[in-house]
Order: sequence, then structure tokens, then C-alpha cells
Amino acid sequence: MQAVPFFVFTGPLQFQRSCSMRHLMPIGTPRLILRPPTLDDLDSIQTAKEEAWPDLQRWMTWAFDNQRSRQAMEDSIRRTMDYQNQAGIALAGFHRTNGDFVVRTALDLTDEQDVYETGYWVAPKYAGQGMATEAANAAIRYAFGHLGAKAISIGYFDRNEASRRIVQKLRFQKLGVAHNAATRCLDGTKLDRHEYILKSPDALPELDVSWGHGLSFV
Repeated sequence: MQAVPFFVFTGPLQFQRSCSMRHLMPIGTPRLILRPPTLDDLDSIQTAKEEAWPDLQRWMTWAFDNQRSRQAMEDSIRRTMDYQNQAGIALAGFHRTNGDFVVRTALDLTDEQDVYETGYWVAPKYAGQGMATEAANAAIRYAFGHLGAKAISIGYFDRNEASRRIVQKLRFQKLGVAHNAATRCLDGTKLDRHEYILKSPDALPELDVSWGHGLSFV
């Protein structure tokens, strides 16, 4: 298994008209608390990003050299802090037991109404433990159950076997392959993207997920 399972976030979060308390945070699973990151999380997320950087540059289309710095991470967090006024949401997952940063995921509203795209990357310390699958499963359930999503899209680049396995575990249906869909940040190689869709949370593996009131932020 590759050191870090991950997916490509294809673009910035899109915006909609301000809506009071659009999002109910946090999202809880048996092992994780998922919520928008804050500046208090900067050091822990940046440390994990540095450790994961070689693999992130292989598979993440945003992972250019100028995105490696602590300042780049701070800028990224600041862009997502006003999450109640954003249609999609960027999430960080923290371990319920020890508070460690574990995983990044997101729900990014696409050009198609009520269709969201999701993805993930995992801190190397927690790779191979099913954390990306758990985080994505929870985010998808939140999208269908709270945001009213009608479908979730996901994808992985050719030869990213870790992400392929996660997509299969989540039981997405394959749409096709987009050839030369992206350029690898590491070396400029053109990458084929395998594209998938999920139209109901019923297909997902069972997972105890809740959100909003009654959950504590870590």
C-alpha cells in the first residue's frame, strides 16, 4: 500500500448566497471528529503535509512547490474559515482518543446542482488504518443527509492503488476514464483519471455517523 491514500481536489470551493448555519459541525464517527480546520490546527496539519509531501506531489494537482510552505497552509485554512457562507466545506479529521490530526477531506460543490465532489489525504502516521475510508464515508453521508446532495463524484489517477481501493470500498459506480486529465506536480507527467459517481448513501459500508449538536469539537 502506498504511504498516503489520497484523491485530487480539482478546484476551489464554490460560493452561494449567505445562509445562516448552513453547516452543522462537527461530524463524528467511531474514530474521528471532522470539522473545518482553524489556525490552531496549522502546525499539526503542516507537519503531516511535510511528511506526506513526496506522495502528495505524485497525486494531488494542487501540490506544486509553492504550496509546500507553512504560509501556503495558513492561507488555505483562512480561505475555509468562513465555511457557513460556502456551498461546499473543507474538513480536517482528528483522532477521537488523542486529538491527533489524521485526515483531510472535503465536499466541493460541482457545476451540476446538488452534486458534490469529495477527496482525501491522510497523515502518514495513520496510513493503512482505514481512516480515509471512514472520513469520506462520513462526509458523503453528511452531504446526502444534511446538504441534500443528489450525487457525489470521486476519482483517482491511474496507478494510485490506495485511492482505487478506497473508492471500491465506498461502492461508487464507475463512469469512465478521462485521459490526460491532469499534470503530475512532481514531474509533469500527464495522468488519466478514473471517474466515479454515487447516487445514494444506501450503498455505503455501514458507519455510525452523527453531526451537529451534542458533539464536541476537538
